[in-house]
Amino acid sequence: MPVAAVWAAVLASRHALYDWGVLPSRRGALPTLVIGNVELGGTGKTPHVLDVAHRLEGLLGEGAVGILSRGYGRSTKGFLWVKEAETWRDSGDEPWMMQSRLPSVAVAVCADRLHGLKRMAAARPALRVVVLDDGMQHRALRPDVLVGLAGRPDAHTWQSLVPVGPFRDLPSRLRRCDHLVDTSGHHPQCPWSSRTASAPPQRWAKRAPDEGASLCEPALLVAGIARPRRALEGAQQHAEVAAHAFYPDHHAFTQADVTHWLAWMKEAGISSLVTTEKDAVRLRPFEDALEGVDVWVLPLTLVWHTEARVQAFLETWAQTLPSQSKPPQ
Repeated sequence: MPVAAVWAAVLASRHALYDWGVLPSRRGALPTLVIGNVELGGTGKTPHVLDVAHRLEGLLGEGAVGILSRGYGRSTKGFLWVKEAETWRDSGDEPWMMQSRLPSVAVAVCADRLHGLKRMAAARPALRVVVLDDGMQHRALRPDVLVGLAGRPDAHTWQSLVPVGPFRDLPSRLRRCDHLVDTSGHHPQCPWSSRTASAPPQRWAKRAPDEGASLCEPALLVAGIARPRRALEGAQQHAEVAAHAFYPDHHAFTQADVTHWLAWMKEAGISSLVTTEKDAVRLRPFEDALEGVDVWVLPLTLVWHTEARVQAFLETWAQTLPSQSKPPQ
């Protein structure tokens, strides 16, 4: 509790300095829609970013929408287009996955969001809007639209901050959002509501996935995400999970990890392995080592309970966006 109290005081002071204008905060070189939270992870930021970017692209056209992420855990510094990265380590696993899911959207990583937006506007004049993955704490940027994900209904004060609870920022920050999304089913006051769901596993292989194939054999589940229990529950809806191997979020898998799985699978008589879409990105370097394993990927989908409201807002907002980006100052 003493550590949480100190952290709460630091956060409150920092936010106050930005709110009072002591620390500068300004709009980016492009219109921005920020999707963030105040928790440590697992609220579904990435599925929401993908969904919103896809919807905006449908409204504005191909080439008009970008995604900007910090690129957590990447090995590079500064600004980088994900398509110019050689491996997922250069950009981070989540941006790499987002670029794979939305190949026509310009995905970039940069810790300095204002600088990143300036680079995007300069290089891609056709861009009209950028969706930011987890830019809520980057107060130097004043977003045009701020969407907050509310995943835990049981924490409303600083006493839920780390290391006591799961909050990395003051829960009160959610009240500053333009739109609040209930991702837990326990926030009836939120005008927007959604949930993530696991789609049926898809075969992961060098060749194209088999049409109509399904996972029928018992499998080992491998997951290195913030809330692996959700992956377990999702996998159990579609297959028999014989065992699971959980790792920290963004875990960089090693050859020792793969060797351990293969040894256990051989002993247990199991030939199938299922993993999440984000983990599959970090498993790609071990494709040859897993040649004899039937690997399946568990896609994560987003389901809006208030889809009509979300779509109506995006349609209205899209009509207010400039026809083209302004030259960066």
